Amino acid sequence: MKLIDFILKNLQSASFLEDIKNEYPSGELGWGEDVVLKNVLDYNDFELQLTYLKYFNGDINREIDKNINRSNRVAWKALKDFFKKNNQINKKNIDKYFIKKNIFNLSSLNFNFTDNLNYAKNENVDNYEILNLLKDYILFGVLFDKAKDFSLTLLGDITFGRDTCYYIVCFYSKTDKRHHLLLLFLEADGNDQYHYIQSFKTPPNLSQVKFAVDKSKSDLLYYNWNSKHVENFNIYKPKNKSTLSAWSLKENKKALKSERVENRIFKDEDSFYNHFKNDSIVQTNYLKKYPEKYFKNQNPIWIIKEHFRENPNQKFKKFNFYKYIMSEKFNFRNDPKFIIEIIHSKEDLEGLLSYVPLKTQQNKDLAEEIRILRMFRSKDKNFLIKVFKTNKDKLYDLATNYMPKSIFNDKKLVLELVKLDTDIISLIGEKLKKDKKFMKKIWE
Repeated sequence: MKLIDFILKNLQSASFLEDIKNEYPSGELGWGEDVVLKNVLDYNDFELQLTYLKYFNGDINREIDKNINRSNRVAWKALKDFFKKNNQINKKNIDKYFIKKNIFNLSSLNFNFTDNLNYAKNENVDNYEILNLLKDYILFGVLFDKAKDFSLTLLGDITFGRDTCYYIVCFYSKTDKRHHLLLLFLEADGNDQYHYIQSFKTPPNLSQVKFAVDKSKSDLLYYNWNSKHVENFNIYKPKNKSTLSAWSLKENKKALKSERVENRIFKDEDSFYNHFKNDSIVQTNYLKKYPEKYFKNQNPIWIIKEHFRENPNQKFKKFNFYKYIMSEKFNFRNDPKFIIEIIHSKEDLEGLLSYVPLKTQQNKDLAEEIRILRMFRSKDKNFLIKVFKTNKDKLYDLATNYMPKSIFNDKKLVLELVKLDTDIISLIGEKLKKDKKFMKKIWE
C-alpha cells in the first residue's frame, strides 16, 4: 500500500478536527500537516517503538524523558504508565493506554526511539518528505476530498500584491455536520502557518468568509497590519474533485510513490540484539548488562565514565560490568594506570577500591591519588580548612578533581573556600544555591 493511502485510510477524523481547531492563538507553523500525521492510527509504529524500549536494556524513563516537548505530554505520561505496570505489547493494551487517549502513533510525536521509515526525514529537505505532500494535500483540498468523513467546501485566497498571501480552505465534516474555515499563511521567508477561523452550519459565501476573517484579525498578524492593502479576496468551489497542481505533482513525485513499510517486530532479546547490534546505544547497554556474553576486550574506560555520568547515584558494587572486568579473568584490576583513569568517575572511592588488590593500590602514583581523595573525605572540618589554606594556589583544581560534592553543600566549608578563591562560587551545590540568605552572604 502507498504510504499516502495508508495515511488517508487511517486518519482519525474526529480527533484531527479537534486538533486542527485547537491551534495556538498566534497560529501553528506549517499548514496542518503535523496534525494529520499525529492522527494516523498506526499499530505497527506502537509495536516498533514499545518493543525497542522493552528490549534496548537502557533506562526506559530517561529515554522517554529525552523526547518530551510541549505538544506530546499526554503521550509522555501514557508511555510512563504503560511501562510502570510492565504491560504486554498487544493491541488490547495499546488501545487501553494510547488509543483511548487519542494517541494514534508515537513516531510523529517525537517518540521515535528507533527509526520508522514511514516517518523518516529526508536529509535534503527541512521536514518529513511525506509532510511536504500532506501540506499540498491540504492546500489544494485533496485531503478533504479523499479522507473519510470530510469533503471540500471551497478554496480561495487573499493576496497583497507580493509573495505573501493567505490561502483559504473550507471543508465539511460529517462528525459535527459543520463547515470549517482555515487560512494557510504563505510568507516569503518560509514561516508558513495555519489558522483555524470558525465553523458554519452551511457553506459560507464570500461576505461570511470576509466577516469571519476580519473578526479574527487580531490573531492574524500579517492581515492585521496589511488589511488595507488587500488586492484580491476570492473564494470558489472546484467543479471537479480537487487535484494537485502540475508543479506539486512533480515536487512530490517520490512521496506519492512511497510504499508503506511494515516494520518487523521482535519477540526476544536475541533477535532484537542481532538486528540492532550496530545501534551504539543498544550495543553499550547489552555489553553492560551481559558482559560475559558481549565483552570482547573493548576499552572499558569510556563505558565506565559514561555509565556513571548517566547513573550518578549507582555504586560500583551494583555495576555488573565493572565487577566483571575487575575479576581475575582480566588484568584491569592489576593495572594502576587503568585505575587512575577511572578513579574520578564516581564518588565511591571505597566501592571502587574493594575490587582492586592491595598490591595494585600500593603503586606510587595510584597511592598518591588515593591519599588525596581520602584526605578530602575527612569529616574533620577544621582539618579540611587547614588543607584548603595550605593549597590555596591550586584550590580550584583540587576542588574540581578531588573534592566530594558534599563539601560544596556545607556552609562552613564553602565560605572558607570562597574566601580563598572566588572561582569556587561556580561549584556551590544546588542545596546551598537555593539558600538565598547564604548566597547573599557569599556575594557580600
